[in-house]
Amino acid sequence: MRIFGLTPDSVLARAPLVHSRAPASLAYAMIYGALSFGAVSVLAYSIWAYRLIPGTGAMYASIAAIYIGLTGLALSRLVLGAGATGRFALLFAAAFAVYALAWCAFWFGLKGKHHADLWGAAVGLLGMALMLSRAFGKRGDVLALFAVLFTCHSLGYYLGDVLYATVRGAAGRLLWGAAHGLGFGAGLGYVLFQIQAALRSHVRPASRVAES
Repeated sequence: MRIFGLTPDSVLARAPLVHSRAPASLAYAMIYGALSFGAVSVLAYSIWAYRLIPGTGAMYASIAAIYIGLTGLALSRLVLGAGATGRFALLFAAAFAVYALAWCAFWFGLKGKHHADLWGAAVGLLGMALMLSRAFGKRGDVLALFAVLFTCHSLGYYLGDVLYATVRGAAGRLLWGAAHGLGFGAGLGYVLFQIQAALRSHVRPASRVAES
C-alpha cells in the first residue's frame, strides 16, 4: 500500500529522518494515543449522549464521521517523517471506515445479539491492523499487533459498558466514550510505534542535531 507514502523508503526519499517529533518510547505512544483518541471518542459519543442526530443510521454515520475526520489528525503526532500528517489522516480514514463497516455489518446483521459488537470489532480491527501494517511497510506480526489492539479496544469498550450501566444517562454515555477511546487509543499507539521500528533507526535526537 505504497499509495499513502508512509513506507520507510517513501519517507526517507522525501527527507532524511535527522530528527523527529515522534516519541522514542512505547509507553509515551500508548499514553498519547489513549488521551488523544479518548478526547475524539468523547466528542463522537456526545452525539449519542445528547441525541444530537435523529435516526439510528444517521447517528452511527455521524459518529463514524467524527472518528474518521479527527482521529488521523490527532494521532499523526505519533507518525515519523515530513508531510506525514495529511498522508496518515487519509490512511486512518480508510482504515477506520473498514472497522466501522465491519462493526455495523455485524451489529445490524445480528440485530445486536450473539455478541455482534465483539465479532464486528474483531473483524474490523483485524482489517485495520492489516491496512496500517501494509501502509507502513511492516511485514509479518499482523496477528500479534491485532491481538494487542483487540485486547486494548475490548478492555476500554467493555469497561465503558460497565460504567454506562452504573451511571446511565448522558454522563454514562460520555463515560463509555471516554473508556472506549482510552483503550482503543492505547492499542493504536502500540501499533503505530511497532510498525515504524525500521524508521526509528534513522532518527537522531534534536539535541544531537543541534550539536553537529
